[in-house]
Order: sequence, then C-alpha cells, then structure tokens
Amino acid sequence: MFGKFERREDNAIRQTVTNNADVPTIFEYVLGIAWYLISDRKGDVLSYMNLSLEADLLPRTHAQGGNADIEYVYPQTAAYPAHTLLIEATLADNSNQRRMEMEPVSRHLGEYILSSGDRNAYCVFVSTFLHRNVISDFRHRKTYPYYGENYETAVEGLKILPLATAELQMILCREVNYDKLYTLFESAYQSDEPVPTWYSREMIRKLS
Repeated sequence: MFGKFERREDNAIRQTVTNNADVPTIFEYVLGIAWYLISDRKGDVLSYMNLSLEADLLPRTHAQGGNADIEYVYPQTAAYPAHTLLIEATLADNSNQRRMEMEPVSRHLGEYILSSGDRNAYCVFVSTFLHRNVISDFRHRKTYPYYGENYETAVEGLKILPLATAELQMILCREVNYDKLYTLFESAYQSDEPVPTWYSREMIRKLS
C-alpha cells in the first residue's frame, strides 16, 4: 500500500480500501494500522486515529479539530517512559510540504504538551517525500522554545522526527517493534549529526 501512495496510484488505493474517503484520509488510516502492527497490536488504535469511520470500520473523513492525525498512547515499560506519540501524515511534496506542514506539526506537539503536561510526548512526521527544509526545521525544533499564552508556560525543545514511507516499509518488513524503534528515535534525536547527512546516517543507515 505504501508503494501505491508513493506512486500516487489513487484509483488502485480506493479500490483496495474504500471509495468513501479521499486518498490523504486513507493514507492516515493505513498508517494507523501499520503503527498498530509496529506496536505489537497493543493499544486502542481506533480511538487513537483522528478519523470518522464507517460502520465497517473503514475510513470516511478526517476529523477536524486542530489535533495530530494519530495520537498513540504508550504506558511505561522497561524500554520507555509513559508517553504519547503524535503521528502526523501528509502526501504533500516539494514546496507544498514546507508551506503546509512545518508550522502545524510543531504547533500540534507544543500545544499537546502544554495542555496534557506530558513532557515525554513527541512526534513522528510521515510522508512519501521529505523536503530538505522540512527536515532542517524539525531538527532545529530541538532547541526551539514553544511558548504558551502570554509566555506563562513553555516547552524547552520539541522532539519531531521525520520518517519517509520507504523507511516505514523497511520497519514493517524487518518486523522492528516499537521498543527498538523508540531507542533508535531517541538516539537519532540526540545526535549532533549535521542536517545534510542526518537522515541518511541516523535513520536510513540504522534501519538498514
């Protein structure tokens, strides 16, 4: 399915899943199911997806409300602390991705942390294409204070990790579970690798 999204085989995607939703909504739906598999089928995935579903549990529309596309809740384990993972999905590419996604993604994460108090929350941004300046922007959010109203509260740095569907397919094919993925993401986030080589060395190479 992710290969079909990369090639924008929209008719084939609708025929495989449903004709009652647009392709970006189906992308979020398939991504939610993929993350459920990565998470060893743990958690209430239907409640985590910000979608309206038909009676047959197929997607209908993306629910509005200014939240992340998927909010996956993880209880504490030996591998990681209790936290929420916000997953943002887009099929936008080139300059459209930079224009449409950089501000909303950081805002969703910042507002979520401020409203929930979950300082362990972070975001994974998934797309079929990663614009170089989107990667750069998200990497620099690591040192970016996100302020609440009137500067009364702030989040000192936002953890946002870009992930291409090509690497997501690798994760699924190699059955990398979330315990391992969390450790890899944390290592990539803390890395001082320069932006031009960060994704290839910290994400692609370590998933290969």
